[in-house]
Amino acid sequence: MKKLSLLIFCMLLVYQGLAQSVQVRGKVSTTGGVGVPGTSVLEKGTNNGAVTNVNGEYTIRVASKNAVLNFSSVGLLPKSEAVQGRTVIDVQLEENQKELTEVVVVGYGSQRKQDITSAVSVIGMKDIGEQPASNMNQLLQGRASGVVVKQKAGTPGGAFEVRVRGIGSLGAGSDPLYVIDGFPVGTTVGANFNPNDIESISVLKDAASTAIYGARGSNGVVLITTKNAQEGKVNVNFSVDYGVNSIPDSRRVKMLNGPEFAQFKKDIFMDAIRILQKREPSLEEVPIGYRFPEQTKYSTDWFGAILNKNSAYQDANLTISSGKGPIKSMFSVGYYKEDGAIMNTDYDRISIRSNNGGQVNKFLTVGLNVNGSLTRQNVANTDGRSALVGGALLMDPREPIYNPDGSMRPYIGGVDGAFGFPNPVFLLQNVIRKRNISDVLANAFAEFTIMEGLKFRSSINGKMNFNRFKEFVPSTIGASVASGTAGAPPRIATARDISEQLQNVSFDELLTYSPKLGEEHKLDAMLGFTSQKEQVYGIDGSANTFPDDLVPYLGAGSIRSSNSYEYSWSLMAYFARVNYALKDKYLFSASFRREGSSRFGENNKFGDFPAASVGWRISEEPFMKDISFINDMKIRASWGVTGNNNIGNYPSLAFVGANNYILGNSFAPGKVISNFANSSLKWEKSDQLDIGLDLATFNNKLTFTFEYYKKVTNDMLLPVSIPAVSGFTTSLDNIGQVQNTGVEISADYRTSFGPVNFRTNMNVTMNQSKILAIKGANDMLWYGGFYGGYNVMKVGRPIGMIYGYRKEGIFNTQAEIDAWAKQDGVIPGGMKFKDMNGDGVISYDTQDMTEIGNPNPAFTWAWTMAADYRQWDLNVLFVGAQDFDIYRNIEASTMNMDGVFNVLDKAKDRWRSATNQGTNPNDKNSQGGTSYFKWSRESSERYVYDGSYVWLKAVTLGYKLPKMSNIFSESRVFLTANNLFLFTNYPGNNPDAGVRGGTELNNDDESYPVPRTVALGVKLNF
Repeated sequence: MKKLSLLIFCMLLVYQGLAQSVQVRGKVSTTGGVGVPGTSVLEKGTNNGAVTNVNGEYTIRVASKNAVLNFSSVGLLPKSEAVQGRTVIDVQLEENQKELTEVVVVGYGSQRKQDITSAVSVIGMKDIGEQPASNMNQLLQGRASGVVVKQKAGTPGGAFEVRVRGIGSLGAGSDPLYVIDGFPVGTTVGANFNPNDIESISVLKDAASTAIYGARGSNGVVLITTKNAQEGKVNVNFSVDYGVNSIPDSRRVKMLNGPEFAQFKKDIFMDAIRILQKREPSLEEVPIGYRFPEQTKYSTDWFGAILNKNSAYQDANLTISSGKGPIKSMFSVGYYKEDGAIMNTDYDRISIRSNNGGQVNKFLTVGLNVNGSLTRQNVANTDGRSALVGGALLMDPREPIYNPDGSMRPYIGGVDGAFGFPNPVFLLQNVIRKRNISDVLANAFAEFTIMEGLKFRSSINGKMNFNRFKEFVPSTIGASVASGTAGAPPRIATARDISEQLQNVSFDELLTYSPKLGEEHKLDAMLGFTSQKEQVYGIDGSANTFPDDLVPYLGAGSIRSSNSYEYSWSLMAYFARVNYALKDKYLFSASFRREGSSRFGENNKFGDFPAASVGWRISEEPFMKDISFINDMKIRASWGVTGNNNIGNYPSLAFVGANNYILGNSFAPGKVISNFANSSLKWEKSDQLDIGLDLATFNNKLTFTFEYYKKVTNDMLLPVSIPAVSGFTTSLDNIGQVQNTGVEISADYRTSFGPVNFRTNMNVTMNQSKILAIKGANDMLWYGGFYGGYNVMKVGRPIGMIYGYRKEGIFNTQAEIDAWAKQDGVIPGGMKFKDMNGDGVISYDTQDMTEIGNPNPAFTWAWTMAADYRQWDLNVLFVGAQDFDIYRNIEASTMNMDGVFNVLDKAKDRWRSATNQGTNPNDKNSQGGTSYFKWSRESSERYVYDGSYVWLKAVTLGYKLPKMSNIFSESRVFLTANNLFLFTNYPGNNPDAGVRGGTELNNDDESYPVPRTVALGVKLNF
């Protein structure tokens, strides 16, 4: 009877539970009535949930008739419905229109997106997907109009070049200012920063948004916000991806193989006799080393030999966050490792971040963010023709890597007139070049609520960076003749150690006021003070004459030297800003900053940086109410003044350098002034006007942004010529003026096609630079060299125009040479250049040089396409640049017809005779040891190519795994790739390459190739 009673009691409990539970079914659709598959239906406060089917239908049993259901789907606003005894609940989810009301991070604060009247681009990490990235600037590429990001070399852990609205300075740098969680860290973030810690990025582009940063805002500002715990949630997230790097065959420069190079040397030897001696040579005259090309024993692909084929890449990240309680915390640890596409080059980073903060009580909110990282990097000297990559292209392919006994040859000695080079494989295995960087970045703040709407925030920011570089070149490494230093080993071994420490501290004090003024008025105002100081300490030691190569330390060298240094800079500024909105449609913003800097002259320590902007949300006017397809329309305009102080630390001061003498057979130490002081030196200032239009249509599915800007940089910091009688030839002064004008267009479209959610974005940037004035003795500034390509700054022309001889063809006969302007020393097969000044002589200097190329693209663009279908998602990024020129400087060697270097495959199609002309000139004008390279390697149009390209930069394909247990709230696998396919007619491996910096644009002298990365990963949320 007891057992029967217990059974009846249990049945009653089950019956009672079933009687209280309710089965609910229904359909989830958009406001247009389209079913939404994959919608999450979750009973509030429980793990009980369901997912809609392909038609958007669902069924779920809830605990009671008073349960609440939460509906959520990607791209739609979430919605909650109380059951209230119902068994059928149909729900319509609206398009996510929160963009207008979302908060955007701006300088020293934030604003609602609908109230912004300046040019700000926001990049959310969710829109990017799991893109492999060692550097945060890689995430900027193609994501914002007006922002051009170039990967000029593929060095693991290498830097990216970022330009916001073009090059604004000829001498003070054009890198933007980076700000991490409110801390201005400088013009670079560095490779130590883990991109996986980023929540969002805001790029401030016009003066109205950047003037609040004063003398560092001219080149734009990149605001980085790191991740914090989500309110009310406890999460553990783990992600890992593993892949390989490789150099596609399509991006490898095609050089001659062994037999082809032997045939080339034979042909140019015999052709020289035909051209210069006007007779047919005999076979016996050809040197035996290449008399019979078909018998060439070796054919070495030197570039292929240094590649690390399918090198490994891995990235792992763990994040633990707690958003429950008054104090939220997030902890993350990441490990990134990349083996370079060139052997024995690599980069790895470990990073740890802790973000903590919250409201202690209704009066006090605090926060503390700490980030630590350590990177290790094995690097190689790769950039330039005399370095590793260029040398691998130029080396004699008839020479083997190894000796007959299997040992590696340290030096590939030149034979048959070919120049000698150190074996690049041996070099990579034996030269030590290591760089270790440790970094600590911390932010702490306390915010006090004085009264409703009035807050005071005090923050301190600090950064410490320790950078060590070690190099040891053993005696077994020879020198390349191409570098200007001949020498097979053994040579004197050398070592160098550099240790540097950086400390940067800033203090910010902000008072903000946001009173409640009713429904029609919104006002917020800010007063602020900031100060910042950076100090750098370093020691640089070197040694040589080692007894052997076994101990690669300075102490083992017989001859040692050392140098120590220290420098610093500081700034102090007061600033204010006010934002006002009337009826959410008439918008106004103004800011002012007064800043002092240690970098400028005593007479100009302080500068003023005002800015103002206005906006009109036309869509809120009564006459727009009947235009139903327009959801939001805003016209805005801004003006402001920003500065650029990126000129070094002591340019306004006179320097005293050591200058020692021998007097009376005794050492006499002395000092001399090494440059003039300029107490009136000041920062460059940029005046910028911006006009913008923001438009959202068709229920916010289609949005547009249009920007027009004009920026004029005044008081450019450049060296000016002074009389040599002063003891100096130049002095730094504020001269010159540069203008940048441009148009930016961005369009975004989001929609659903049944179960498919689709979104795409296209942005186009057109920037034109123009030099308005150079107030020195000359109206042109020449950078580069007679044999290496010139970039010239000339009044009335764009920045960095490529200069050289204008190519008019190839001389076929002596009669053509005689009929042309005098071009002294040229022979048939040589280049025909244009007489630009019309004096009848092609001068062997710059007189007849002219513009031969424009390195500035007519426009750059990017296209992103993303879609998700049930558990599948896809994200694709294309980037491109159109109508710009590159000076391919490396071809002065890879198309050298003297036979001292290996040459490009296209050298086969060269001029041989008047009846066998080819399309390339013949520079081999030598015989019997006399070489004439005149009119063949000078800066000329011969080396200028169109660099237009389309690059499939990033692709990610992901799959969300079905929920199999209560352990994982979400799990996803993905396949991702970077630098997948390049479409271009440019013959080099990278149309973004350039070995020079600043305004010396697009000079490609060969550098570390950019690899293709393919990786497979998994992401788990607990």
